[in-house]
Amino acid sequence: MPAISVNEICERFRAVYLPVVCDALYELGIPEQLLSTGLRPLFPERRIVGHAFTVQGAAIDPVVSWDEGKVRIASYLRAFERLQPDHVIVSTNPSSSCGHFGELTGNSALERGCTGVILDGNLRDTSGLRDIGLQVFYRDLSPLNGIGRWEMLSCQEKIKIDGVEVSPGDIVIAEFDGVLIVPREYAETVLLKSEEIAGIELLVRTDMRNGFSPLEGLARHGHI
Repeated sequence: MPAISVNEICERFRAVYLPVVCDALYELGIPEQLLSTGLRPLFPERRIVGHAFTVQGAAIDPVVSWDEGKVRIASYLRAFERLQPDHVIVSTNPSSSCGHFGELTGNSALERGCTGVILDGNLRDTSGLRDIGLQVFYRDLSPLNGIGRWEMLSCQEKIKIDGVEVSPGDIVIAEFDGVLIVPREYAETVLLKSEEIAGIELLVRTDMRNGFSPLEGLARHGHI
């Protein structure tokens, strides 16, 4: 069977909810790589599904001048030119107290088809981000500008958040229940299993609404 494109994988994962994907991973014997629930969504009702575009950032210590800071932030701003449809920015910024993502860069990300941001760091411009509708799961808040205080160390290289390794191209599924990373090499297998389980759960759901007990549903369909 020909390989499924990453854009089709993302589109089909949007049709299944996060707990089903976790169940698929568990049944396949693949670790469920969940990030900390300390990452909170800007829009509780919105999901993110896409493939990871990774950023590693760090504090500039000591802080430098605005002019020098503009030079040191340039590589990060150029990285937005590399975004493609269905990308999810996954950014980690340990030990830095300024804002690491905001509405102006959010506009650029949306224009290029980015579906959301996982920010292990501080969000700013929340009102503007709400206005443009870009979903961000973020660690904390800070109105401080990153220029002169923060810089990007690497882009599209493996990073680690909450002990979970995230590689460029990994599938990111985020909703109110949590943030899950599915390694790219397992994405097709996990997608097909998730779709299978989602189909089974439709049958179980019908049984529950017809008066069957959860135990009976498990016995009839092998899933609950």
